[in-house]
Amino acid sequence: MAALKRDAAPHDVKPPADSSPLARVMREFEELVRSVEAGLLLSLADPAAELDGARRESVRREACRLAISDLSTSYTRKYIRRSLTDAESQGKRVEEQLHTLALDGPAADDRLDSLHNGHFRLYSTELFDALGQPTDLRFGTLRFYKHAASPADDEQSPWVTVELALSNAFFVADSMETLPYHTFRLPTTPSLQNRGILSRKPEDHGAFPEFDSWLLFTFLGNGCIKLEVPVEMCADVYGGRLQGRENEEILFWGFFVDDDVES
Repeated sequence: MAALKRDAAPHDVKPPADSSPLARVMREFEELVRSVEAGLLLSLADPAAELDGARRESVRREACRLAISDLSTSYTRKYIRRSLTDAESQGKRVEEQLHTLALDGPAADDRLDSLHNGHFRLYSTELFDALGQPTDLRFGTLRFYKHAASPADDEQSPWVTVELALSNAFFVADSMETLPYHTFRLPTTPSLQNRGILSRKPEDHGAFPEFDSWLLFTFLGNGCIKLEVPVEMCADVYGGRLQGRENEEILFWGFFVDDDVES
């Protein structure tokens, strides 16, 4: 017993100083500075030549500047990825809840909140990863308008328009444009059913793009929707690694935002 007590760690022992997040960042920074500094020295015309103090300090400052820039980009990317993952997890929880309610039937005790048909902010881990996780990526917003039917309208054909902003591109969709072949309706309750609508760019004066521009919505409730955008349409907006791909969809999660809340 005495030996056990003698070998036991004291209660007041603190974790190593380099285990803190700040210490890890500083260690990463110093390692990066050394690596960049070594690369800069090798790039000199005569790396074997002895540098004077001023020149050596200049190289060190440049290495620090480049290291800070690289770390800033790296941690910005991590922050964006974590935010997108949190949004995606929230959307998946709502979807799973709706699946559970559908399996339990109408007698289930819990219900999802009523649907929102206004302004949504969009998130997409798929787009972020497909484009190589750029730190300057702009995602998008979505807005639905449900219009009062005119006397000439069929009650079975409600009029809905959609506005979708992706990065700097803007698309609109009108449920009247595909009648009588296809009807787009906003559901009155959460649903796992997909609903599609054809979109176009306003500057094209009513013409639809050559690429696939059908938007596919799933209204999950609790202020959450799922939006599937054709990869060709995303490639037209974002370019990059999406170019040349087809017959795929990029998944976005949309969350309702009150118009009177500043964002």
